[in-house]
Order: sequence, then structure tokens, then C-alpha cells
Amino acid sequence: MASAISTTTPLLNSFRAATRKRAQIMSCGPWFGSLLTVLACLMVVAICWYLASVEPLFEFKSVEFTHPDLVVCIILLAVVARGVITGFHALPKALLLPFLIFFGATLLSTAFAVDKVHGLAAIIQELEFVALAWAFSLVTDRKSFLRILHFILLVFVIQSLIAAWQFIVMDKIMPTGTFGHHQQYSFYTSSAAVIAFGLLVSEQTKSKRALYLLVTPILLMGCLLGQERATWLSFVIGALAVVWYSGRKRKRLLIAFAATMLGAVLLVVSIRPLREATIDRITAAEASTARENSLLSRLIMWKIAFDMFTQHPILGVGPKNFQVLVPHYASRQDMQGNEKEDAHNIWIQMLAEQGIVGFVTYVIFVWSIVRLATTELRSPGLPASARPLCFAYIGFFFFWLAMSYPFFLKGIGHIQFLIIGLMLGLRHSLSTQRSMGLSVPLSS
Repeated sequence: MASAISTTTPLLNSFRAATRKRAQIMSCGPWFGSLLTVLACLMVVAICWYLASVEPLFEFKSVEFTHPDLVVCIILLAVVARGVITGFHALPKALLLPFLIFFGATLLSTAFAVDKVHGLAAIIQELEFVALAWAFSLVTDRKSFLRILHFILLVFVIQSLIAAWQFIVMDKIMPTGTFGHHQQYSFYTSSAAVIAFGLLVSEQTKSKRALYLLVTPILLMGCLLGQERATWLSFVIGALAVVWYSGRKRKRLLIAFAATMLGAVLLVVSIRPLREATIDRITAAEASTARENSLLSRLIMWKIAFDMFTQHPILGVGPKNFQVLVPHYASRQDMQGNEKEDAHNIWIQMLAEQGIVGFVTYVIFVWSIVRLATTELRSPGLPASARPLCFAYIGFFFFWLAMSYPFFLKGIGHIQFLIIGLMLGLRHSLSTQRSMGLSVPLSS
């Protein structure tokens, strides 16, 4: 009689056994998880090292091998060696299918590209970045995810403090931290500020909230010192995305965010060198020639990209071929002296390089990346420890969507796909927990 009313059946038991087996392959264990955590932190350091001079370790035609690429090779060797011993894990369908669709469009566009070598470089880069996400999807431990985010914040807090020293002591109007250019410094510091904001608004532990409350203003100060208009706008959009997905706390967070923005404005107004530098940046946007006005030069690049699209609407001119062909449309002076240029807008550039086919498949791919976290936030019973990670992820990726930079960009692309991999690991942990009917998380 007891067996008749039992909630377990042989079929259910076999399903749970298969789920546990998949979870064992997917979860890398504490020792290997610690190794991947250390390598993730090493990658962030390698990115800062590379961007200090923006010089690759070596270059073959248009294919560059950089410091972060070297760390990726080490990570993949470690993951493959583990796979040989314990079995290989699959890239989750949530990312695999959209990527295969986009990758197919890239291959097709490359086949008809003007410069196929540049197309090959794009293919290699896409494979490298997705392989990086595949490697870090092994990390299902939420503490490891959080440690990596904390290290990213630490690195850019240090960058912000260096920039403050450069601004105050060295009288540098546009501080760069250890980076070669103030734009790169501003991009990375602002993206870290969005991560800190996402962690702050969703953290329930008082000690961690106090930590994020200290870190976020430091990073925001770094954003101000970077003197980049686009990064500030992108920070606002990324933070508003976090507020939007926060649910019942939305109104309260919106007021707090407005107060934060007001504080930033007052800080700029009250510090004379910062106020004067900001006025100079605004004045520069009013210059009448493209050689002096970066906004006008961008309009030229967008017009060129649109012309390329109208001439090759289906498959475009080929991946990474924009920079090859743009000298035929505009001089270096029109591009403000830059030898290598992009369209400064990934959506327009995607239309130019891969046509309608590439554009549509890229939108699908990007949407799948954003949905990795948004679907979890809508899931019932999301553990409190997972919410800050989801919000940090959302803020980060909405920031880069607003920046309109490509996902497959050396440096920031490595961080992006590292975080995507961590989100895939978190999703696997949560889905395994649900499928096995567990009330206690598999990893915390």
C-alpha cells in the first residue's frame, strides 16, 4: 500500500539519476572551480595590461594575438584536459542555437567578402569568445561568480583612484588610469559602475550593501573623470534597466537613482577643473567641421556604412571589411586621423558588413544573451543569492547595448563572454535544482 502512494517511480528515479549525472559533468567541483576563478581574475589583469598600449603580442595580417588571448588558450587547455578525464559538457541551447544561426550568417558573408582574410579573423574571434563562455559555464558556484565580479570591481576601483591622482596631482584633464586612452578607461570603469549598482540594489546582506555603497561612488567618480559622454549615457541606461527589472522596489530605486545623478551633477559643478573640462567637451560638440567635432565625424561614418549596406543589402561587404573599404569613402582627416575605424555603431556596421541576414541573426543572438538573466528574474522561487548576480549581468549588458559596441571586440569581449559563461553556469545550477525538486540550492 505504501508503494502505491509513493511519490517516486522508477521512471522518475532514472530521470533524477540522469539529471545528477549531467550536473556532475557540468559542475567542475571546488578545486577546478577555484582554478577557473583565478584564471578569470588573471584575464582581467591581462586586459588592463593589453590596453595600456593596445599592442598585440604578435600579429598575422589582420589576426592579432593579445595578452587576453593567451589567457584564453590556458583556460581552454585546462577545460579540455578536464573534459578528456571526466567528460565534455555541452554549450547550453539558450546560447548555442542563436550563436550557430549568427555564425552561419558570418560564414556566408565571409564567402562573398571583398577581403576574406578579415572575414576569417572575425570567424576565429567569434569561435574564441563562445569557447570562453563554454569554458566558464562549468562554474555553477554562485560564490565563484561573485568573487570574479568583486575582482573586476576591485581592479576598476584602483583604476578610478589612479585617475583621481592623475587629475589632482598631475593636473591631467582627461585621466586614463593605466590605460593608453581616456576613452578606454572611461568605458571599462563605467561598465564596472553598472555592475556595482546592480549588486547594490539587490543585495540583502548589510555588510555587502555597505561595501557596494562605498564602491559605487568611487567608480562613478572614475566615470566623471573619464570625460566621455557616451559612457555616461550608457551608464544611465544600464542602471535604468536594473531599476526596471527590480519589480516592487522600482519606484524607490528610481528616486535613489535620480538622487545619485543629481549628486554627480553637483560634483561636476563644484569642482572647477572638472567643470571646465566638461564645458570644453560640450563646446567641442558644437564645432562646425568633422575634423574638430567627433559627432559630425560619426555622422560621416554612419553615412558610409549606410552606403555600403545599400550596395550590398543581403550579405554585406563581409565581416571586418568596413575598415578595409572605408578609406575609399573618406580620408584619414575626415576620420579624425584614425587609420583603423569602425562605424561607431554596431547596428549600422552590422548592416554594412553582413547585410540584412547578418543583422537579423545578430539581433537574435544579442537578445538570447540578455534573456539569460531576465528569464531567471521572472522565474518563481529565485534564490536571494542569485538575484544580485542577475542584476549585475543585466546592468552590464544593457550598458554595452547602449554603447552600440560589438560583442566580439577584443578586451571587453573577453569580459563579456566570461560573464556570459558564468550566467550559463548559474542557470544550469538553478535549472538542475528545479528539475530535481530540491529546496536547497546545489551551489550557493
